[in-house]
Amino acid sequence: MKIGIDCRLYGPKHTGLGRYTQNLVENLLKIDKENEYALFVKDEKTEEIGNLKIKYSFHPPNRRIKFQIIAVDIPHYSLKEQTLFPSVINKEKVDLMHFTHFNVPVFYHGKYVVTIHDLIKHFSKGASTTTKNPLIYRLKYLGYKFVFGQAIKRAEKIIVPSQFVMEELIKQYKIAKNKIVVTYEGVDKNKKPGDNAILKKYKITKPYLLYVGNVYPHKNIEKLIEAIKILNQPLITLVVVCARNVFSERLKKLITQSGAESFVKMAGYVPDDELAVLFWEAEAFVFPTLSEGFGLPGLEAMALGCPVICSDIPVLREVYQEAALYFDPVNPADIAEKIKLFLSDKTLREKLKNLGSELAGKYSWSRMAKETLSVYQSV
Repeated sequence: MKIGIDCRLYGPKHTGLGRYTQNLVENLLKIDKENEYALFVKDEKTEEIGNLKIKYSFHPPNRRIKFQIIAVDIPHYSLKEQTLFPSVINKEKVDLMHFTHFNVPVFYHGKYVVTIHDLIKHFSKGASTTTKNPLIYRLKYLGYKFVFGQAIKRAEKIIVPSQFVMEELIKQYKIAKNKIVVTYEGVDKNKKPGDNAILKKYKITKPYLLYVGNVYPHKNIEKLIEAIKILNQPLITLVVVCARNVFSERLKKLITQSGAESFVKMAGYVPDDELAVLFWEAEAFVFPTLSEGFGLPGLEAMALGCPVICSDIPVLREVYQEAALYFDPVNPADIAEKIKLFLSDKTLREKLKNLGSELAGKYSWSRMAKETLSVYQSV
């Protein structure tokens, strides 16, 4: 087959979506000895994040694989994506297309599979979740629901990262269970990083708790800040790592207004090799999210020996199992209590660290790619 993959959301700039797409492509090009690939990327050689430029490239270890990169100057979530992208794909005469996000062009009539990472935007909505004026937001939301519905309706198969997302799709759209395939995401098993100078670079002092990810409203960072305040522990700092966006600016204002500057550190975007040091040196990774499709940051923390304290929600229970300490994400007092318990109990800290390291080893990007390849072959 000639398989097309939408790689416009590729790399660390696009957080979980970008990591998924990057690891999928890299591992497919390692394991697949039969098929040809057409990779549709953005028309640029670097991704810009703040003042940093992150270079990316495709270097398949298996030179027998035929693949080509097609530069596409078409932004995701745009009108051009819906109207022009189909003709770009059709020129490549792919046998099967893989859209790695819900934004499938409604005018594309070829055979495809789609990855649905979550249904967060179905439930996290309203004025607090947007910077648009109400009318523009309403139109965009209606467009999102229409494109999403068409994407799953016309797909040959739907790939999801967890049983939780599969059940949500079935509940919301009455989809046949045999149309959906769960492929758990993976994590790289890392060794101890070695450069403690990274903490000085970002002006981080120990001890600290770490949060990594975007700061959209459903990530619930405000409740975590309230919890740290309740703890009344001036010696513990919360370090927030996220790429710049409108919501991070909102969070900075909230930190100032709530008088939390003394114990909350906004570190901005941190490259993966430096982020590994931040994970390793942290007391714990704290994840107060209200909704996820998988919860990749927690697994990345576990793989780097960083214990996880997180929201007691079904998807995180499914993925993290007994390897995390859970709290009620809407109750700052409970978040504070669980953090205090963790910090005061050395036995608990070691237990979570060991369980997390063991659990992280069970998730594999290579396995995810093999399962995805099986989906391609099945359709």
